[in-house]
Amino acid sequence: MLRWLSIQGLALVDSVELEFARGLNVMTGETGAGKSLVLGSVGLLLGDRADMAWLRTGESRGSVEGTFDLAGRPDLVAALRVLEIEPEEDRVVLRREISSDGKSRAFVNGRGVLLTQLRAVGDRLVDLHGQHEHQQLLDPARQTDIFDAWAETEEERRALEAERLQLLEERRRVADLRVSLERDRSDEETLRADAAELESLRLDEGEEEALLRDRERLLHRERILQGLSETVGLLGEEESGAETRLRRAVRTLRAVAALDPGLEPMVEEAEAASEAAARVTLHTESERARLLEEPLDLDRVEERLDRIYRLKRKHRTDAAGLIALTSELRARLRSLEPGAEALEQAERALRDRTAAYDRRLEGLSERRVARATAFERAAGALLARLGFGSARLLARTAAPADRARAVIDPAPIPALEFEFQPNPGEPPRPLRRIASGGELSRVMLALKSLLADKDQVAVLVFDEVDQGIGGAVGEEVGALLRELGGRRQVLCITHLPLIAAYAERQLQVAKSTARGRTATTVTPLTDEERVEEIARLLAGARASETTRAQARELLQGARRAPAVNARGGTSRRPAARKAAKGRG
Repeated sequence: MLRWLSIQGLALVDSVELEFARGLNVMTGETGAGKSLVLGSVGLLLGDRADMAWLRTGESRGSVEGTFDLAGRPDLVAALRVLEIEPEEDRVVLRREISSDGKSRAFVNGRGVLLTQLRAVGDRLVDLHGQHEHQQLLDPARQTDIFDAWAETEEERRALEAERLQLLEERRRVADLRVSLERDRSDEETLRADAAELESLRLDEGEEEALLRDRERLLHRERILQGLSETVGLLGEEESGAETRLRRAVRTLRAVAALDPGLEPMVEEAEAASEAAARVTLHTESERARLLEEPLDLDRVEERLDRIYRLKRKHRTDAAGLIALTSELRARLRSLEPGAEALEQAERALRDRTAAYDRRLEGLSERRVARATAFERAAGALLARLGFGSARLLARTAAPADRARAVIDPAPIPALEFEFQPNPGEPPRPLRRIASGGELSRVMLALKSLLADKDQVAVLVFDEVDQGIGGAVGEEVGALLRELGGRRQVLCITHLPLIAAYAERQLQVAKSTARGRTATTVTPLTDEERVEEIARLLAGARASETTRAQARELLQGARRAPAVNARGGTSRRPAARKAAKGRG
């Protein structure tokens, strides 16, 4: 339950601290006093959007803080632990701060959290219903959520929704595999021709550079031979060649060094030069002989280079790319047959999985149909208590998916829709087409009563649930809210004395002006103060001893009222109804 709520510096509130009771808590007050502001603050606490417009004029910061008591609710403790929130002594404290710079901060048990985490925690703790939530009831998706929660098929439906998303993803993967295989098959002839052409080329790494060097040598063969011959002549000529002259120089230096040992290094240098000249001569003669014996095959080199250039242009790559492409095409050709087998296996697995999904979907539809009658009976009993007489709320479930559709197209989970029959003899029509605002409020209350034992949330909040009702119906609404309070804590804004009389705790919201500032206050009422407030609700500013007596009778009648059948059975409350009839 929401044990304590603090609102500081928001809208018309300077400072308000509230303590709530178990069961039904109602807030009453003049129109415009700020009752909805309190519920709006609860919405902020649960993660609603906030901006600096929420701040009270002149304040740089505002906040709302709430303490939730989870004693006796191990299910909620476990649910919060899944969100990595550990209750402290069975309590959870939520806090929201808003600054004048437009930023807001959220805290759970004093630890800063992201707004998404605050919302997740709030969703587990509080179910808040205002006017716009009543309008959401018109959405078939919301109606589906409500029915499945009551029928205990929600978990199964969500599992099927997750399974369908996986099937759609698998379907896309199989389609991509099929397209890839079909593309490869349509290009198979070209693939094989390209692969054969590259295989026949047998291009080696570095071969293109070697061919370019060979071509240059063959193009200038005569000049190279002429140069080599001249070099041999200059170095190895018998009388005037460099080798002969160096040998003579070595002999002369050796003789001189015998007379002057200091010249020995020069002898060694001359000997090295002589030996180097001899080696150059030998290598030059060998290279000249090789060139003379080498066949003049320039055409072969040019043809080979031309094949390489042509394939480079064709495949828009370089020599290294051609070598890599050869391996790639070889791999793609090898994958064609296994790819077909893999596609067949994937399609078979998808068909089997989709068939299993279809069977589970059909089972969900059957269970929904089986539960629809009980739902309609329970809803009808509650609607009768709320002044609808013989009205019916029907859950129209969609038919199972068309079995003639493509098996790899997983059918969406059928939504269902509520149809409302307010009067006998009239055909039921979709709720979104015929229900008025007041009717929606009561239908929502009936549905929340049905879900009270199914929902996990600790607190139910209702804003203006009494819209468009009065008299005996108002009494039944109050009794039903009190009954709900026996299973969940209920916070409710109301203008009806018949509802306020059933509260465990009544809070009065008032607005006053002092020193040029307007402020909203919220005050818990004593028994006598409740008499005055309910008298005001009965007669407005004309409250009198008569209306006070009627107020006391309403309170006494509500306290004496027997427990109401949890499944929607009616009970008579003569004292309360007598007081209601006599108001004026």
